[in-house]
Amino acid sequence: MLGLVMVVFFVAAPRLAAAECPDIPLAVAGPMTGDWAVYGEEMRRGAQLATDDINARGGIGGCKIALMVLDDQGDPATAIAIARAFARDMVRFVVGHYNSGASVPASTIYAKNNTLMVSPASTNPALTEFKLWNVVRTAGRDDVQGTFAGEYMADHFPQGNLAIVSDGTPYGDGLANKARRVLRAKGHPEKLATKIRYDQADFVDLIRKMKAAKIEVVFFAGLGSQLGPLIRQTDEAGLHAQFISGDGAMIKDLTVLAGPAVENTLIVFSPEDRSNPAAANVVTRFRSQGFEPEAYTLKSYAAVQVIARGIEMAGAQAPRLVAAAIRSGKPISTVLGDLTFDAKGDRREPDVMMYVWTKQANGGFSLEPMK
Repeated sequence: MLGLVMVVFFVAAPRLAAAECPDIPLAVAGPMTGDWAVYGEEMRRGAQLATDDINARGGIGGCKIALMVLDDQGDPATAIAIARAFARDMVRFVVGHYNSGASVPASTIYAKNNTLMVSPASTNPALTEFKLWNVVRTAGRDDVQGTFAGEYMADHFPQGNLAIVSDGTPYGDGLANKARRVLRAKGHPEKLATKIRYDQADFVDLIRKMKAAKIEVVFFAGLGSQLGPLIRQTDEAGLHAQFISGDGAMIKDLTVLAGPAVENTLIVFSPEDRSNPAAANVVTRFRSQGFEPEAYTLKSYAAVQVIARGIEMAGAQAPRLVAAAIRSGKPISTVLGDLTFDAKGDRREPDVMMYVWTKQANGGFSLEPMK
């Protein structure tokens, strides 16, 4: 299969004869190897346990799910190859992909080949703004994060000198533009708006500009791999600004990259799914397996639930009918609580809150929900 790594899981359980109720092929696609493999593992774990649970209850209308796991390595070209392979193999339901750069091009191929995809992680607004019939996501949207960040800055730093810094990618520009619009609408425009290169490592010029503008608060719209060094270099230069960023900064080694200056850095991200009462039993079972269901685990579990419930509501496995049922606005019970989806496939329930990097008694740092 085009040199792609594929692992196929078949859940053994009593079922009707294949001619009466064949298995429903469902694939989870994400970065199972590479820099984002930890998130691919969360996707796989979430989708697998949801599949196991649905099959243990008799499947969907008596039909069992046959789960396939494919590795797109977080690479758009590989994601496109996977999407084409799925179409050839007649897989009509996909949980994935992880990063928007993979999901967006893959979604168009799925749309042309009668395949419904539910992403548990891709937050770029473009994924649903293309208004394809086949896209749904259990994650929120970047522009919601940008709007939330803009409102937070206007409300909590009404007299502060603000800077908005984008990494120049579609992700970064999307967040930055939303935050900028909110600030200007509230009569508190940023004092500095600028971009860096997505691969930039030295921020001397940027810090010089921030010092000249007497910047006190920085909204960084980009990835943690750059936010960390920017925080460190800014602090070392004697400018102790308040940094705020979006979900792209949710990397485990941010404290290593930023050093002690990471303290009080604010991150806009989804609410803690593990604290949702609807997820309590599933979280307990994951932990009993020695696995902590962080980040995208429960959103992937929910993605399988959404597909399964969509098939039940449609009364058929036809992907277009299933997509229409999911987007009908009727609530779907999941580990994230009841979810409803709009006509574009976006969830209607808010999926955003503020977190802060906090120093612990042992000298380390942890990311905690703002109280």
